[in-house]
Amino acid sequence: MGEEDLDWVYDLCKKRYTVHYDWVTCEGWFKNVVLKQPVLFHPVRMPNAFCISMLSIAPWTPAEAECNVVLVCAEDGFMWEAMKCLRDSIEWGRLRKCVVWRLSSDTDVDFKGIAHRLGAEEIAPRYCLRY
Repeated sequence: MGEEDLDWVYDLCKKRYTVHYDWVTCEGWFKNVVLKQPVLFHPVRMPNAFCISMLSIAPWTPAEAECNVVLVCAEDGFMWEAMKCLRDSIEWGRLRKCVVWRLSSDTDVDFKGIAHRLGAEEIAPRYCLRY
């Protein structure tokens, strides 16, 4: 992925996220953080889907990096392309020597079936306090 994909990413994210989606901040993050830190971020695109993964390290376990899917989106009818992006994310995490790969969603899409198909397990308990 590159800056040339931003218009398409914007249009797709507008369909998937709430009215609170802050494109200006997301665009700056993509240009100034994701694209400039390829050691920490892995953006991948198919013709109709994309995924951005990120490495994270907890300070109490610095030798145990995690691969977290930050964004995954697909055009209607192209979830199979998102699956390819997610499989690529899993492989990238393995290559980066991560100990865990995580997938969650801030959209209305339920990833349970997809996650199970990828071999991921549901983790519980998880808690959230919304303001």
